[in-house]
Amino acid sequence: MPKSIIHFVHYLSLILIFVVGGYFFYYFRPFPDKQFAVATAGAIIYILWGVIHHLVEGDFHLKIMVEYLVIAILGLVIARGAIFR
Repeated sequence: MPKSIIHFVHYLSLILIFVVGGYFFYYFRPFPDKQFAVATAGAIIYILWGVIHHLVEGDFHLKIMVEYLVIAILGLVIARGAIFR
């Protein structure tokens, strides 16, 4: 399969993950604890997606995993601040 199609499928799946996470985040807006659980699940799935994507690409390094982890933690900190103001 051409690399452009593989990239398209990978990034389409990432967009789908964010859209589904955003839907559930909005759906659970009256329940802050559940919203934070959705944000946490989204962060974990984001990290797993990044690891899988780079393993398939063949350019996975510890530095890349740390980058995904830092971005996910930053997103969780911002989400926690927004949810539990």
